[in-house]
Formats: sequence, C-alpha cells, structure tokens
Amino acid sequence: MASISPERQALLDDHLKAESEHDLDHLMEGFTADCFNDVACFPDRFDGPTRVAERYTAHWKAFPDFTVRIRRILSADEDCIVTENEWTGTYEGTFQGIPPTGRKVKVRAIVAWHFQGERLQGETVFFDTGSIARQLGAEFRLTNVDG
Repeated sequence: MASISPERQALLDDHLKAESEHDLDHLMEGFTADCFNDVACFPDRFDGPTRVAERYTAHWKAFPDFTVRIRRILSADEDCIVTENEWTGTYEGTFQGIPPTGRKVKVRAIVAWHFQGERLQGETVFFDTGSIARQLGAEFRLTNVDG
C-alpha cells in the first residue's frame, strides 16, 4: 500500500464523508478555488466551484442514497493520490440520459486525487460505464473486434 501523510489521509477521509453524507457545503470547503472534477466518460470536465457543485448535486439526485469508500490506495506522491473506490446507490433519477429504474448499483472506480497545498484541487475518475448501464437495466452490448 502506498504511504500518504496523516494530513492528506484526513483530508481524503473528510472529503469522502462529506460526499457520502451529501454535505455539499462541507465538501466544497475542501476544494481550491480552481477546482475540477474530470469524469473520463463524460464529454466535458467540470471546472470551478459552481460546475463541480452541480456535478455532485446531479449525482446525488440520481443516486439519493449514494455512498463511497476507498477500497485501497494504489499510489501516492506529493501532489496526487490514486485510489480504488467503490460506490453504491439506488438509481432514482436520470443519469447519462438513462431513466430511473430503482435498481441498486455497486461501482468500482479508479480515482486520481489532485492536491494543491493543503486542499483538494480535483478528481479524475475512471469507471466502467458498461457495468453501470447493465446494473441500471439499460441495454449495453459489446461486440467482438470482428463484428
């Protein structure tokens, strides 16, 4: 397991607690003024406090019982920590154009947490959209390379 400072661990724990409790004010207090949220499967990055807050709010609306936890820390350096996360929630709102199904989902993700000084600057998030679509009940098929 990668080693991180107690201060960074506390900041990360505080962020995940606020995210799981849907405490937007507390969550946003931990970010820098030039914060971002970059979800790899979304067409655009969310830049700045307003857009980042909108992204969290929309996610919580789609998954009102959303919680997240770190499964393990994969890598860490002075400005970035990479984790394997797991989030769960019940799908009760629209997400990526898929209507609500009421189904529970469990999603594993890789997250790069970017730090600037003593605050979180942003997240780069990678997850399997096909797995989410299947769990939500949306049709999602992959074909072989040859067809």
